[in-house]
Amino acid sequence: MGKLTPKDRILKERGLKQFRPAPRKHRKFMPKIQVTYSGKNKTPLMRYLEEKYRVAIGEVLLSGSLSVVAKKLGNEVDATTLSKWIKRFNLRFNKDNLPKCEDCSHHKVTCDLGICNVLIEMEEWDLVLLKKEELTNGSN
Repeated sequence: MGKLTPKDRILKERGLKQFRPAPRKHRKFMPKIQVTYSGKNKTPLMRYLEEKYRVAIGEVLLSGSLSVVAKKLGNEVDATTLSKWIKRFNLRFNKDNLPKCEDCSHHKVTCDLGICNVLIEMEEWDLVLLKKEELTNGSN
């Protein structure tokens, strides 16, 4: 592996990754999320794409919009299939699927107050409030 640039080294130290939400949008930074699969196996197509493009399918699915992800995978997969994969592995956060705080690499002082940094970085403001309620009610 080659040397990391100072920018890449700092991003790695802070647990961030750079992504582009759409082809003509500016690059943004978001926390690296450890993808855990809920006991469901990968399909043969998922394994094939991981081998061909040398990327983890979970990270690619979170790297931008569906069209951007499809382009990263050589347009071999339709956007609807990608959406089904995201839903299958619970990679989108919603009120029933909030990030887990155990072994979180983004723990900061605000986490102790009930404010989740992962959700703030993803700009999911309504979920920040739900996570705050979950954390503060669980500590009482």
